[in-house]
Amino acid sequence: MTSKKLIRHDLLFHPVHGLCRVDMITKQNSRRDSMLCYSLVPKTTSKMKVRFLVPASDLKTSGFHKVISIKDAKKILDYLRTGKDKVEQSDQTWTLARNILSFSKNKVNTRDQRKRQQLEHSVKGLVGELAYVLQMSFKKTALLIGKNLARVAQIDPLVFGALDRAAED
Repeated sequence: MTSKKLIRHDLLFHPVHGLCRVDMITKQNSRRDSMLCYSLVPKTTSKMKVRFLVPASDLKTSGFHKVISIKDAKKILDYLRTGKDKVEQSDQTWTLARNILSFSKNKVNTRDQRKRQQLEHSVKGLVGELAYVLQMSFKKTALLIGKNLARVAQIDPLVFGALDRAAED
């Protein structure tokens, strides 16, 4: 994602922090050069006034990305239902979907803390973004994802647990 594509009030999504809005675009001067930075504000407010300041050059690695379209959301649900994607997709939302499908098909070692965290992160991120895009509750979105996954493979209980926890958010 290039910095030219983002303007003030654009919406970005992060698997952990959720939906954020570009509040300001500033130039930060350092000793060597100046860099473009995005000030991101979460759409849901909490007691803590959180704001993220992300350099444009680090935006992709930060986990923030533009919200997917409804068309892409439906393609992801189709992928979870069939296990087949026609086009090689490499953006972050597709990576989350691939992780979930992989965990659904292959039993997750319950002792591998890193794998369990990756599963939780992927499920929470995908449920959150699809819920926003499809304008559904987290609970309905998690149920829809689980229903689609059930058609492809016998789902690992850890995946069902992660979907239940994501539905509660």
